[in-house]
Amino acid sequence: MKAIILYYSKTGNTEKLAKRIQADLHCDMLKVEPEDPYGNYVSSLVRVNKERKNKVPVHSVTPVPDLSAYDTVFIGYPIWYMDPPEFLSDFLSKCSLEGKVVIPFATCGLANVGKTLNTIKEVCPKSKIAHPFNYGIAKKDNYDEWVRSFKQMK
Repeated sequence: MKAIILYYSKTGNTEKLAKRIQADLHCDMLKVEPEDPYGNYVSSLVRVNKERKNKVPVHSVTPVPDLSAYDTVFIGYPIWYMDPPEFLSDFLSKCSLEGKVVIPFATCGLANVGKTLNTIKEVCPKSKIAHPFNYGIAKKDNYDEWVRSFKQMK
């Protein structure tokens, strides 16, 4: 398995998880950044709510990488209003993910990665979405068991 991690982290939780995956699976990693950085927690919630309500396009400043050498793409994100951040979805829709295995992992308060999978399927329509992982306050999946399944694939 040749893998890369594409992720965004607002508070550092998703980044910690991405770095842990990178260390355990020895894959490349790229942080995706929004065009206009989000502020503190409360102002971010207000902004995201307005962006979604008013259908404001939100983009990334991160250049789209050449993913041709990878067969597996881990996608990490915080869950905002039951979805990945809009700019991350926009970024992913520009990536060449056809035929790749896409593995979402999300950090959240009370939500669950399963709620975000429809969006991931929409922006990665020709990919195989597999093995989603959730790390949240209400539900923490077993990371060691999850990562062990990938080590066995190598």
